[in-house]
Amino acid sequence: MVNNLKINKLSINMSVYKSIAKNLAASTFGMGVNFLSQIAMVPLFISFWGIDKYADWILITALSTIFMMSDMGLNLASNNEFVIKYHKKDYETCSKLQTNGFLFILFVFTVFFMISVFVSTFWGFKEILGVKQFSEQETSIGFILLLTDVFVIMYGRVYHGIFRATSRTHVVIVIDNMSRLGSLMVMFFGIYFGMNIINMLILYIIPDLLGVLYKHFSSRKAFDSGLSLSNFDSGVFKSIVKPSLAFMLFPLGQAVSSQGMVFVVNVLLGGTVLVAFTTTRTLVNFLRQMVNMLSISINPEICSAYGRNDYKTILNIYNRSLVITFVVTVGCIIFLLLTGKFIYTEWTKHTIVFNYGFFVGMLFVLLISCLTSLSGVIPLSTNTHLRFTTAFLISQISGVLLCFIFLKINPNILFIPFTLIITELALFIYSSKENNKFLNITLKEMCYILWYQSKFIFRKSTQFSR
Repeated sequence: MVNNLKINKLSINMSVYKSIAKNLAASTFGMGVNFLSQIAMVPLFISFWGIDKYADWILITALSTIFMMSDMGLNLASNNEFVIKYHKKDYETCSKLQTNGFLFILFVFTVFFMISVFVSTFWGFKEILGVKQFSEQETSIGFILLLTDVFVIMYGRVYHGIFRATSRTHVVIVIDNMSRLGSLMVMFFGIYFGMNIINMLILYIIPDLLGVLYKHFSSRKAFDSGLSLSNFDSGVFKSIVKPSLAFMLFPLGQAVSSQGMVFVVNVLLGGTVLVAFTTTRTLVNFLRQMVNMLSISINPEICSAYGRNDYKTILNIYNRSLVITFVVTVGCIIFLLLTGKFIYTEWTKHTIVFNYGFFVGMLFVLLISCLTSLSGVIPLSTNTHLRFTTAFLISQISGVLLCFIFLKINPNILFIPFTLIITELALFIYSSKENNKFLNITLKEMCYILWYQSKFIFRKSTQFSR
């Protein structure tokens, strides 16, 4: 097989490299916006609103954010299918996929919007959410405005398939993050100048609306699609339901792992250990997000190559990315082994005891989970992900159950990374085998290819450093 692939002569087209580099750069910008949103804005909320009002804001935004899952993975599956059909030159199906996506989002939004108006009219969201600092009007209208913003964002993502198919994924990444940055600026000045929350949220939606308009007019240059009822096709819609629902297993598995582990640790080890666990996991997860930017960047290029039946490009992108992910993650782990205690204690203001053994264990979990995330790119990019997402959900449930059993027998925090390593490693081995079947290579051939790609990357990096 290796001889047939002629691996010594394989090379990814430079345009693919450039697209991946652009995607990676755009994702890096997105990490900066995430930092502002998740970390830098928190002191502002607390300083101007206080803890209680900020807690109410978290309740309102948390409920509205849940509706991000209401498209049931349709956007992800439709965008993948659009890219595949686009490269097969099946433009009629592409138009139908776009129309189906637009109509579905509008239908779901109409249903939830009417339900929200009904609930706010007869009961109100203030009591339902347990909000104390905002008035009933501010809570209900604020929730409806945030819900509207969620569906504006979802509607805009229907256009992403066009950008992905034409190697312009970096454009929509930048647009989305510029919109988020605009909304953050509205929040910043709104809070700073004491603006009424309803007026602030009306302005908050505007950057996302502008982002959708930009996507609409920019995408028409490559593919002239629109909201045409004549393009609706129930057959195409039904064909995309199965991969859409399969995508839902992924966030479900993440929720089981995240919330399940919190419950288990809190019940069996207590609140003090829970705080140590969650803060350590937050620090490690932020690093995981940085490493996983490569997975996000190669996703559209693998999808495009699959549409062209270009398995050689998929093989090269995947294996080179595995090598890079491994090297970068190991480098980050070495850095944190040397500086982790200092960073952790300074970050937590010396209020939480640093457990070095647990920290090291979570770093090994980080290594395996980053490789697993990368191995999931192939099925998630090609709409062949049902087995992977099912295995992912099973592994997350198994991790929580195993952790519960071990901690019940011996309440030692070190069992947490131990159980996570077992389940993550099992998932990585399974996904690697599935990818080898997809690429039609054996384990021995995979090892050879990884060794070759390692030498190739080292040679290229040495030439670049000169």
